[in-house]
Amino acid sequence: MALWPWAALRGAGFPAEDVLRLAAPSAAAAAEAWLATGAETPGEALRATFDADLLNISAALRSLAGETRLREALLWQNRHAYKTGVEPLAALPATARNSKARQRERLVASYVQRYSTKNDTIGFFGPVGWARLTQSSDALRLSPGQQLVSRRAVYFEAWCMDTLGAALVQDATLRRWAPPRLLPYFRLEGQVLHGPMPTPVELLPSQALLLARCDGTVSAVAIAEALTRGAEPSFANVDEVYDALDQASGMGVLAWGWDVPLLVRPEMVLRGALMAIPDEDARARALAPLDRLEHARAAVEAAAGSPEALDGALAELEGVFKEVTGALPTRAAGKTYASRTLIYEDCVRDGSLELGAPLLARLGPVLELLLTGARWLVGEVTRRTGVGLEALFDKLSQGGATVELSTLQLAFVEGIQDPASATELMPIHEIVTEHRRRWRELFALEPGVRRQTRTVEALRPLVRESFVTSGAGWKRRWHASPDVMIDAASDEAVRAGDYQLVLGELHLCNSISSLFVEQHPAPAELFALAERCATEADIIPVFPKSEWSQRTLPCLFPRGSLHYLSGQEPSPNPGARALRVGDLVVERRDGALEVVDRVSGRRFGLMDFLAVYLEHRCASAFDLALGEDYSPRLTVDGVIVARERWSVPAASLGFASVTEALEQWLEARRWQRGLGIPRFAFFKVETERKPCFVDFDSPLLVEMMAKLVRRALEEAPSSRVSFSEMVPDPDHLWLTDAAQHRYTSELRVVCELS
Repeated sequence: MALWPWAALRGAGFPAEDVLRLAAPSAAAAAEAWLATGAETPGEALRATFDADLLNISAALRSLAGETRLREALLWQNRHAYKTGVEPLAALPATARNSKARQRERLVASYVQRYSTKNDTIGFFGPVGWARLTQSSDALRLSPGQQLVSRRAVYFEAWCMDTLGAALVQDATLRRWAPPRLLPYFRLEGQVLHGPMPTPVELLPSQALLLARCDGTVSAVAIAEALTRGAEPSFANVDEVYDALDQASGMGVLAWGWDVPLLVRPEMVLRGALMAIPDEDARARALAPLDRLEHARAAVEAAAGSPEALDGALAELEGVFKEVTGALPTRAAGKTYASRTLIYEDCVRDGSLELGAPLLARLGPVLELLLTGARWLVGEVTRRTGVGLEALFDKLSQGGATVELSTLQLAFVEGIQDPASATELMPIHEIVTEHRRRWRELFALEPGVRRQTRTVEALRPLVRESFVTSGAGWKRRWHASPDVMIDAASDEAVRAGDYQLVLGELHLCNSISSLFVEQHPAPAELFALAERCATEADIIPVFPKSEWSQRTLPCLFPRGSLHYLSGQEPSPNPGARALRVGDLVVERRDGALEVVDRVSGRRFGLMDFLAVYLEHRCASAFDLALGEDYSPRLTVDGVIVARERWSVPAASLGFASVTEALEQWLEARRWQRGLGIPRFAFFKVETERKPCFVDFDSPLLVEMMAKLVRRALEEAPSSRVSFSEMVPDPDHLWLTDAAQHRYTSELRVVCELS
């Protein structure tokens, strides 16, 4: 195992003290005293204290709603919520507590808990930082900058540029300058068109000549000129060519327009394509709306730091977009995590950070131990998936004949989505269950003990014996990305050795995606690191925009890697050699399944085409929650490898159905004490995508949790709710800014394995 010399720093953009303002400290102390008495009904003194703290929380929320940084964050994430919730709440006095005011308070609180407790990377309220791994004798060196962020950049969403491209081709005189592209699941053999239709189609000679020229690099004008001139023209005039292209596009054989690949800067690709239009008038008309959008984007970037200016600039951008495209400026309404708006912002955290030899020496042996188990998991998923693919190939090949790769892939994807066949094709659940069972056996948990410690020395021989690798992983070279937190009262405490490390998620892939690379001080260094253990080029699928965003896109691939086209998305590098699914066939050779490119004759292992897919499916499969209902905290040589966790039926949270505020809060605290859940925790209901933070000293956060539980029970009565302790807690956050505000954070490390 080798660690990259860079680690991404993911940290909140709002200090933890913000969410602590939502607590009711006096009422919490009184509630504990009351619960200790075993009394049935709270007294008037407790109720008065509770009501007073609620007023303080209301005042805090109104104060937070008026702060520039929160207003700016909300404008970026949800302008509608800002206009209808945050802006009106800031103007209300704390004593105004009608139902509308309480609804707005919950809205602000939901964002505050996220912005100040989650290690997210969302604009300036989750700026990206970088740490160097060095051989320094200091475990950690932190030098906060004068500002929270040192650089801010605004990016167009790819769908924004796609919508503009679609609007441009509504003008037929512009569309002819766009390059038509035969979609990759079609293949020409002479005059025969093969594709996803029941039988191949015999084309006219002119049609075949036309489609053969549609490679996505030549404009329709150039194609029309080539096919209507010369001694034996294929078409009588250019209008016939355009009509034929229009017909093929309407039938779904061609893509004819300016659609952009999924890249961080899609407007640069679109601008390059439009600049290539030789006709001066057409080029100017095509570039004019893009120029307007880019000018409006620049105004948004310049508005940083001023909510009022930002609000106006965003409104102007939306107005320009509607004017030049005729489309709405948002999409996927109601989806919190979708790329809903036209643009997004990413930022770099101000300051420098170094991790030294003492910290790495503590982390390294424990990671080596865990990655031994992870290597077994990766190898077993690869092996079992290979067995499933062999059986699927035999089923489709009818006696050993070749099988179209598109046919095999479609059958595979449909098969793993069907519970009846998923276990045979890709038994991830079985393998993960066995992986946890082996760890449970190795740790030999002591019943009733909430804090269990082990040593690397004692575990190492047991781990090596239990996790003997069964074969190669999905790639010849393999990276894993553990998220590591530091539990310490300050950076000085880390240097003094008074700290422990906490393992978050261990991603079974390289999770340094484009959003991190874009904010790195020297991205070329990351690409060099990605290549240093490469044995050959990767095969990279062209990621569909329906499933990926340009921020989370994997991008650290070796130079010379081949793009694999299987859908309607264009290649990020159209001039380079790409593998088209329509040209690829699977056959068995020397007992192994291989993919053959009919055009070049090159051969590849079938798993090369599934590696990124398997990585994505298994990225978060590693988990050391070793109990079903309860898992203790597990520590190995000063590294917490599993935080304390609970999993309970949603129906068991009886306080969720209590309507009176004080009674609900007291019942929640009674329930919390019964299970031993600490004051600060994260919880997740099965109907929500991401976990939320809860402070059991905050009646408002408990009320919001109860609401989510009630919603989960309505949607899925048998669902469960999971809880995990918050480690480090707000008193042990070492990451600070220049004003000594504390922030939650984690370090995403990259490990190389073979």
